[in-house]
Amino acid sequence: MSSHVVDCNALEATTSIEDISGDEHNRDILRALQNDELSDLWLCRPDLSEDNEDYGLGSSRELDWLGHFAKKSTSLESISVIGSGAFGNCSRHSVDRFLDDLGQCNHIKKMHFASTDLAEIIDKLGPAMKNNSRTHFTVEECYLGVPEATFLFNTFGDMNSMEELYIEGGDEEGVTNLNDDDMAVCIPSLAACTGMQSLNLNYLNLSTNSCAALRGVFPRMATLQKLVLSGNSLDDDCTRLLAQGLSDCKQMQSLNLSGNRISDNGLDVLVQRLPTSVDVLHLARNDITLARHVLLLRFRVLNIAGNALCPGGTGVIAASLANPECRLEDLYLSQSNIGDEGAATLAGGLCNNQRLTRMSLDNNNITEHGWNAFSSILCDTSSINATYNSNHTLQDLGNYRIPEDVRLMLRPNKEKNKSHVSANKILRTHRHLDMRPLFGWELGLLPYVVAWLEHFAKFRTDLKLSSIFEFVRAMPMKVTDGVVGSAKGVKRKFSS
Repeated sequence: MSSHVVDCNALEATTSIEDISGDEHNRDILRALQNDELSDLWLCRPDLSEDNEDYGLGSSRELDWLGHFAKKSTSLESISVIGSGAFGNCSRHSVDRFLDDLGQCNHIKKMHFASTDLAEIIDKLGPAMKNNSRTHFTVEECYLGVPEATFLFNTFGDMNSMEELYIEGGDEEGVTNLNDDDMAVCIPSLAACTGMQSLNLNYLNLSTNSCAALRGVFPRMATLQKLVLSGNSLDDDCTRLLAQGLSDCKQMQSLNLSGNRISDNGLDVLVQRLPTSVDVLHLARNDITLARHVLLLRFRVLNIAGNALCPGGTGVIAASLANPECRLEDLYLSQSNIGDEGAATLAGGLCNNQRLTRMSLDNNNITEHGWNAFSSILCDTSSINATYNSNHTLQDLGNYRIPEDVRLMLRPNKEKNKSHVSANKILRTHRHLDMRPLFGWELGLLPYVVAWLEHFAKFRTDLKLSSIFEFVRAMPMKVTDGVVGSAKGVKRKFSS
């Protein structure tokens, strides 16, 4: 580790990229940064530099020149520090100088720290963060104690340019040392971030006090569109606090509360009280059972995967799917205790549904018997009219074990022209077309029949001629009345 101070301004004219680093990959990155051709800079320890975009920091000298080139760049928009010990080969002075240089980089919008020991640099991070050009800040799986969290959130209080904040303390095992009270003290500083569009606070032990603090912050975030609070300790009372705070966020579109302790009561609160603009709701891995009736009509995307639904839970979902006002397009139900009986119930709710395109049913112990319940929904072969009125919207059931015949029925539904979809299903499943239901149109129908058969003859080469024959054979008197009857009493020449 070298602490020698390099005057990059004085030496730039006489220093080549080869003099700065002995690593060819690092040289390419330095050269691109010097030529103002680099938009993203990823820093890590040399032994972690596996990706073509990663710069493995080998010395203070390299860090000095990186800061120098970054400060002059107009193309660099993102800086990322990946892994612990990224600055391990650099002196404290060089790290401080580098962070000061970043503070002068007016084109950098995004800063990203992943699995980094922030305690090593937290007290010098302020100048690099507070530049008004910063719009996105990510701290992912970094150790966060009270000092680190307090510093970060106090700094956010001076960043009114912030549009996206992503802080994830870890995963189920966690790498944070924060509790609900700690976060409740930190959160109020976010009120200054009035331009916030996306807020992610995951695995930070948020609960009632934190949600009360968020309730006070949300009214200042009129532009908020996406809120993610996954892997915390939120319960039904927390949903009430959140819904109260979000009531004025009229641009909100998506809410993710997966991995918490929310039950049917909390779900009902969210359905009733969230702004009408919210049409995406993720509640995977909670305590939802759907033991009572809840209308699930308002959401476009609903994720309740990983919840142990009660035996009647699929009936609640099916009732919403059958409702003409249902807006659901994507429904995630994997690992939800559905089984064959539940699958049949869900299939029944899709009889007249024309919105749902995806229903994920992975890992629900559904056998071939359960999957077959979707066959008659996707293509009812009892009559041509029944086939025409089948479900032509559902495209994906999200399971690689779906029987091939069901998969084949899903595939045509991906076509946008649903008239073509219905016609294709009719042609593939009806060996003989009964034209009698169409005779009410009399001869006015004939041009449409011919055109229709012309278009789809490629699927059934035997269909066109035989169907026209059937059409004419079944209504000879109508042909006679239409052609001959209209000329009654008029003597015609043979040549006519």
